[in-house]
Amino acid sequence: MTKKKKYVCIGCPIGCPLQLEHEENQIKEVSGNECNRGAKYARQEFTDPRRNMSTTVLISGALRQRLPVKVSGAINKNRILEAARKIHELQVVAPIEMGQVLIKDFLGEKDIHVVACRSMKRLSDTITVFRTKKPERSKAGKPKKR
Repeated sequence: MTKKKKYVCIGCPIGCPLQLEHEENQIKEVSGNECNRGAKYARQEFTDPRRNMSTTVLISGALRQRLPVKVSGAINKNRILEAARKIHELQVVAPIEMGQVLIKDFLGEKDIHVVACRSMKRLSDTITVFRTKKPERSKAGKPKKR
């Protein structure tokens, strides 16, 4: 028995309404797409739905308390919650460079890593103390006019 599944394509700005016909796990036809990306998206979404992910992690020793991170490739949609929990357990220490791999082969997926999305210097490297001369004071203790 042929079943139908509907999707809205996210492959390009058009957002075509896609219809995928299948019998069990066998794809019969994809329709509604105006470009090849739509058919590819519907097939991928039916067989192995994947999502990109970005979030933040705690960082210590930096000016800000959170470091933006992303997963370098799409991960299985059913593992998003697991991925978020695992990433949020991560705590890093400054300095961190943008693109630095924080977790390699994330969730056991080869070549998919958690990477930093910005550089953050160590707090002690970013604070500079400037010393200035004390303002000259008059005999009355008020600062002199210049």
